[in-house]
Amino acid sequence: MPKQIKLHKRERVAQILQAALAIAPTVGYNRMTRDQIAAHCGIPSSLIAYHCGTMCDLRRAVMREAVRVECLAVIAQGIVMGDRHAKRASDDLRARAMGSVR
Repeated sequence: MPKQIKLHKRERVAQILQAALAIAPTVGYNRMTRDQIAAHCGIPSSLIAYHCGTMCDLRRAVMREAVRVECLAVIAQGIVMGDRHAKRASDDLRARAMGSVR
């Protein structure tokens, strides 16, 4: 693995969430792994655990970020799986997300 660039916590978490949002639409929001995200970021998976906690914590953060940036494919997966953060998205955003998978 190439030498890592040291980032502030906020920047590293943003990098991890961005990678997860890139992976989730194809792999599946509930099926993505730390290793997949780590490979996408070029960092060890232990850094993901350090910054984001458990996979449940990570998935919650990913869904909150998906709602924030309106990543429709991930939101749609969350709605189907009953994710509470996806269900709390605005009616318009939920409708657009579900419309994007048809």
